[in-house]
Amino acid sequence: MKSILYKAMNERKPLEIIYLSKRNVFSQRKILVIEIKGSSMLAYCLTRKQMRIFHINQILSFSPNENHRKRIS
Repeated sequence: MKSILYKAMNERKPLEIIYLSKRNVFSQRKILVIEIKGSSMLAYCLTRKQMRIFHINQILSFSPNENHRKRIS
């Protein structure tokens, strides 16, 4: 799983995740991975429009977000 997260981070590609919070609440998020440290990651949540910390072991599934527009640099 971490290798895919690193790839998304290095390529600056968004992911869509299904996440289970510590309070056992499911949520679907679109994120941009910023940093991975140990068992957690810092990501910009496109859904909430905020930086968030996600625990990697709480991610139930993920996939590339194909609907995200590429930035022209």
